[in-house]
Amino acid sequence: MPHRSSQRLVQLFERELRDFEQVEDAKPTPQRRVSRDLDQQVVEFAAQVRTSGSTPEQMLVELKKLLSTVAPEVSSSKRSVLVATVTGRAIDAFFGPAKSQKKE
Repeated sequence: MPHRSSQRLVQLFERELRDFEQVEDAKPTPQRRVSRDLDQQVVEFAAQVRTSGSTPEQMLVELKKLLSTVAPEVSSSKRSVLVATVTGRAIDAFFGPAKSQKKE
């Protein structure tokens, strides 16, 4: 069952992945910083998964499944860097306080 923010998360991930692919860095970096919008979507996704009762492992499987079909033409090395950054942020958000969520 897709989460409410999943579509937006995928759109932002695709945009940043394509942008990242266009950048030819002389020095490869172990992590890639993501935009504030993508970061917020990852935090919301993690919060939704956590409140649904899923485990962190289930969240990672679902997140990686969502991101796996985006822009298949992008090299796996560049994809791996961005996926690692996004999944790391999702783990932090899953275990962290819910302070980033919007107040109702």
